[in-house]
Amino acid sequence: MLRLFARFLAAMALFAVIYLLYINTTQTSFTQFKKKETIFISLANLPEIILPSKEENAGYQYELLIKYLDSLNKKKVKFNDSKFDLKIFYSKDICEKCIVINNQDLLLVSNDYDNEENDIEIIETFQKSLIDNAILKNYKMSYVSNDLDDLIYNLSKNLISHTIITRSSYLFYKKYYPNLSIKKVVGKINLLWKFSVDDGSLQNNLFKFLESSKTSSLVADLNNKYYSKNSISSYIFIGSRIFISDMVTKLPVYESKFKKAASLNNLDWKLLAAISYQESKWNNDAISPTGVRGLMMLTKNTADMLGVNRLIPDESIIGASRYIKKLRGKYTGFNEDTQINMTLGAYNLGPGHISDIIKLSILDNKRIDDWDTLKKYLLKLNKKQFYKQMKYGYARGWEAVQYIENVKQYYDIISFLEQKDNKIDNKILDEVPDTL
Repeated sequence: MLRLFARFLAAMALFAVIYLLYINTTQTSFTQFKKKETIFISLANLPEIILPSKEENAGYQYELLIKYLDSLNKKKVKFNDSKFDLKIFYSKDICEKCIVINNQDLLLVSNDYDNEENDIEIIETFQKSLIDNAILKNYKMSYVSNDLDDLIYNLSKNLISHTIITRSSYLFYKKYYPNLSIKKVVGKINLLWKFSVDDGSLQNNLFKFLESSKTSSLVADLNNKYYSKNSISSYIFIGSRIFISDMVTKLPVYESKFKKAASLNNLDWKLLAAISYQESKWNNDAISPTGVRGLMMLTKNTADMLGVNRLIPDESIIGASRYIKKLRGKYTGFNEDTQINMTLGAYNLGPGHISDIIKLSILDNKRIDDWDTLKKYLLKLNKKQFYKQMKYGYARGWEAVQYIENVKQYYDIISFLEQKDNKIDNKILDEVPDTL
C-alpha cells in the first residue's frame, strides 16, 4: 500500500512539473497581454505623446502605440495612471525591462524678444533629467507642475523668460508660437515604454516590432507628419502683408462662393472668408495631420452629417456656413461679440468643450460676456484641476484662443480693404496702416 501511495505522489509531482512547464510556455506575459480586451496606458500629458484633436486622438507616440497594439489585434485603449498595462514616461535612467523609444535633446528655449532675465521655469518631469548644469550656471532654475501647455503659453506672453523642453515639444509648439527660439542644447532625456508585468516575452515582441522595416517606414512618416516643415500649423497668424497678398491672388477665386453661402445662412461673408483662411490659407488641397481636409477643413464626420463633399469648394463652403449658423444658434443668450467668439471656439474645438466652460462659469457664478472672460475659461480647458470634472475632458484651450484672435485679425483686415474701391491694385499694400 505504501509503495502504491509513493508511486501516486511521484505521479502527482510529475504531473505538477509538466503542468507548470505547460503554463510557463503557454501563459507568458505576452500571451496574457494578448488576451486582454482593454489595454490600460499610463502616460504623461505631453504633446509628442498624445494630441487630442478635432477628429480623434493623435500624435507621434500615440500613433506608434496604436500601430503596435494593432499588430496584436488590440483595439480598446484607455488611459489610466493608477492601473496600467504599459507605462510611457521620461527618465534620465534606463531602467530594467524598459524599452528606449527615443533619446531627445533638451533645449533651453525663450521667446524671441529682448529679455535680460535669466530665470528658467521647468516642468517637474525634467527635474531629474541629464541637464548639464555647467551650461546653466548663470541661470536660476525653478520647477512647476507638469502643465507644459501653460508653461509655453506663459513664455509666449513674456510672463516667463526661459524654459527647457524636448526637441519634439519645441517643434510642436513652434507651429503655434513662431517666436519661440532655441538658445542652446542643455541635456538629454529618454522616452521609455515599460510593461507592468513582463517575463521578457513582451519586451522581445516590442523589440521585433520596433526593428521591423515596416515600423522604420512608419517612424519616418510620423516624423514627416508631425515635425517637418510640411506640417506647419494653420494656427500661426500669417503676417498682414502676406495675408493681403493672398487676398489679391487667392480670394477672388472663392469670394463669390463665400458671399453666396453667407447670404443663404445670414452670416457675414468676411467672417466666413477669415475662418477659411485660418483653416486652409484658401487652399482647397489642404490636409491636417489628423485628416481634416478642404477649404474649410471639415472633419469627415461633420462633412457626412452636413451631406457635403468637403473636397469640392462650393460644398465645403456651403456646408461650413450651415454648420457655423447651427453653432451660433447655441449661444443666442450671449451678446453678439461673445456669440461669434464662442462659435469660433466651437468650430475649432467642438461645441462640447464650449458647453463645458459655460457650465464651469455658471458654477463660478460668473457670466461670460466679454473676450477677456471667455479667454480665461478657454485657458482652463487644458488644466487638470478643471478638465477632469468636465464632460468632454481635455482640450488645447490656448489653441482656441490663438485661433479666435487670428480669425478676428483676418476679418478686420478684410473689412478694412473692403472699403477700398480698387482691391486688386497692387498699391494696396502701401495703403495698409502699420497697425495691421
